[in-house]
Amino acid sequence: MKNLRKLQGIVLLFILAFFVIRYPQFSSAKSGEINNTMENQQSIPYLEDGMYLIIGAFQIGDNALQYSRKTSIKGKRPSVGRYKGNGLYYVYAYKTKDDLDYAREKRTELRRENQFYDAWILYVGIKLQDLLPNQVEETPDVVAINQPKEIANEKLKVEDKAGSIPPPPVQQDENLYNYRFNVVSATTLKEVPGYVTIIDASRDKAMKSVSTNQIHQLEAPNSQSKEIIALCDIFGFVKEQVKFKIDDPMSSEDQSMIDESGGITTIKFQLARHKVGDILTMYNVYFYTNSAIMKPESKFELNSLLGMLKENDKLEIRIHGHTNGNSPGKLITLREDDNNYFAVTPNNIELTSSAKDLSKARAEIIKRWLVDQGIDEKRMELKGWGGKKMIYKKNDAMAGKNVRVEVEILKG
Repeated sequence: MKNLRKLQGIVLLFILAFFVIRYPQFSSAKSGEINNTMENQQSIPYLEDGMYLIIGAFQIGDNALQYSRKTSIKGKRPSVGRYKGNGLYYVYAYKTKDDLDYAREKRTELRRENQFYDAWILYVGIKLQDLLPNQVEETPDVVAINQPKEIANEKLKVEDKAGSIPPPPVQQDENLYNYRFNVVSATTLKEVPGYVTIIDASRDKAMKSVSTNQIHQLEAPNSQSKEIIALCDIFGFVKEQVKFKIDDPMSSEDQSMIDESGGITTIKFQLARHKVGDILTMYNVYFYTNSAIMKPESKFELNSLLGMLKENDKLEIRIHGHTNGNSPGKLITLREDDNNYFAVTPNNIELTSSAKDLSKARAEIIKRWLVDQGIDEKRMELKGWGGKKMIYKKNDAMAGKNVRVEVEILKG
């Protein structure tokens, strides 16, 4: 019996050798599959000390790998590394140990290309003050959505010593489920920061909002079906949603958007940009009362608009301003030489104006901010409507939404 098994093993080896010799593509295909399987988050190396030219920052390693595979810089694929300081995964085009001039030269070179307008330098284990003792660290020319400044409050909490993937949250009871909403741009493959609204499908009632690209524990709705809707509605992108049973997501009709692994269910959104003719409402851009000066919390959505315009230099827009009602009143605005867009100061100009003038001044201040960020003013038109296109009656409980800015896509 032992001799028979030995003979069978020898025969199998000969058959395998024949296939490898006769069909070499068989061997290479299998090898490629193994390599692709091994190339995952756990295989991403940590960044060593040096300066890195970053073209993408990601909270999910697989997103960084996908972006790297689809991106080419002078015919070469960019590298991926993980930073111990915050657990994020960075895609970088160039690296230098201590040549600051080289790093800055390459940064300028990359920023000339529309795709990499937000390239920036990451210092790992190096302080700029050590290279230039009398110089303070510069700020990037563009505060881009995918830079760590934008996702600082969403950093992964990881244990770096083992170099492993962060474990899923502890399952506290059978009514809680671990979910992550992986949201990327279909155009750039970069992660999109924002929120996903969780809706009880049976009652059509919002349950909570959760941040994108993070692991969250979701509670099952108090319904027999346990169905929920995940609604992804982020400024600058076409709205998407998926419906599924929170306790059995793979029973969903659209399984291509759902993946289960390691006790975590990932819902995958690839968001498309809006097309010509679409009108986007900037509900998260806020103005001080009777002014064309924005509040600081407007920056996030402004950066989203900026990113959209930087991403496609053929895009042209019209900015529409709206007010609640048509009553004339006070108008506080900036002087021509003042770029303090997010605070009312004694340096401001105070006028008396119509509601139409106020709405146009608000559209104008957004255009002016975008021009300061490098957008050609010829790509933007303005329209002030005053209260001619109110959504609600002037004294309605929802009348605050009448005060808004809309962005219409004209070309692109």
